[in-house]
Amino acid sequence: MRGMERVARSLLTMQAALELTATLGLALLSGPLATIGPLLHAAFLLVLAAKVHRRWAQYAVIAAEGLALAGFELQQLLGLLPQLDATVNLAGLLTTLALPAVLAVLAVRLLVHR
Repeated sequence: MRGMERVARSLLTMQAALELTATLGLALLSGPLATIGPLLHAAFLLVLAAKVHRRWAQYAVIAAEGLALAGFELQQLLGLLPQLDATVNLAGLLTTLALPAVLAVLAVRLLVHR
């Protein structure tokens, strides 16, 4: 179980780092006010990474990553409209689909193996 916790901690930290990197680009293009939400989300991910051994944090990881996966699905569905465009690339698939899915599965496995 310790190994899965370490993997989850590493993946959550990596997800927060990727979000902070994207937030820098957002700050350059949209201004500092647009970065409040992503900065709070990155801080939330770092708190979850530090407390992933707790049961409440595992439930929070499942909820947060479930929302991320639902957001990806909504983005793809809205991309079917002719007025909107949804670009799919490898980096986007890894950060918005694969990483949240793996983290959700890890959190469920951590809860089951308690």
